[in-house]
Amino acid sequence: MSFLKRLLGRSSNRSAAPAAPRRPAAPRRAATPRAPGERPTHELVLYKFDSCPYCRKVMRVVDQLDVEVELRDTRKDRSWRQDLIDKTGRTQVPCLFIDGEPLFESSDINDWLNDTYA
Repeated sequence: MSFLKRLLGRSSNRSAAPAAPRRPAAPRRAATPRAPGERPTHELVLYKFDSCPYCRKVMRVVDQLDVEVELRDTRKDRSWRQDLIDKTGRTQVPCLFIDGEPLFESSDINDWLNDTYA
């Protein structure tokens, strides 16, 4: 191991780089069983803008699953952008609020949507 450290120019006295901040976990689905055909009910609000490829990726899944989502375009209405900043401290889209909790990253959002509504 010390050979590798020397080869890579790392000494054991250096401290490791600080870890990247962790993303908040996606809200978990309710553990209550559902009747066949019954869809879960969540309050869903998606902050997005039309030219964002990641937002379009999420919108495709929303459309495929026929999920009811309130859309808030942060470019067409600047008050939604400010609202997103006030709630999260960020302007990153897409951001899906699930029952008031934000979820970022299109892949994480799509995974949650598919796990919950597919």
